[in-house]
Amino acid sequence: MGGVENSVSTDKAIRSLERKQYSSNAELTPSKTEMKRWIEQLSRVGVVATNSNRPPAGGRRSTGYATGERRRVRRKRMVTTLRVNNPIPLFPSK
Repeated sequence: MGGVENSVSTDKAIRSLERKQYSSNAELTPSKTEMKRWIEQLSRVGVVATNSNRPPAGGRRSTGYATGERRRVRRKRMVTTLRVNNPIPLFPSK
């Protein structure tokens, strides 16, 4: 089963932590419900909603487009909203 690759640390992702929304990159294969179940079981928290989108591939314009090849997105961005009293500890205590 595909899972979370890494967490996202952009300005918008850091601001959304105040609203209990956690952003991360994930593989393309899992659906929203699979990711929701996976996060609930792994972190033992209640998930209210899971949103996803595929950010643009980015990179240099001339690479690939000059030869007619298109870049493919290899990951998707998942934004998970947790219940009010169930935060994920970012820096767990020892």
